[in-house]
Amino acid sequence: MANWQEMMPSTRAYLMDKVLYELHHKPDHLEAYTTDADAYLARFGLPDDLAHAIKSNDVAGMYLSGVNPYLLRAHCIGVRIPEAESLAALRSLLDHEDYNDG
Repeated sequence: MANWQEMMPSTRAYLMDKVLYELHHKPDHLEAYTTDADAYLARFGLPDDLAHAIKSNDVAGMYLSGVNPYLLRAHCIGVRIPEAESLAALRSLLDHEDYNDG
């Protein structure tokens, strides 16, 4: 799993990047997400596993989906995932088979 190091992001990575960019860079999007995450995410046609990763704050899962690490960091800050929690999730990937295969 090469994640963001690939020359061209996968469709899944592009979708995640688009959602996280719009969520944290467009006016009123974070409020809409906070009010009704399911309705907000439905706009993008995300596969269920990606929508679940966002809603459950699965930092490792989002990273493994290929999301841009800067957008992931902005998301963690925007939805107030504690830094220690997000870093622990990323560090857990050091032993993750999917991460080390790429």
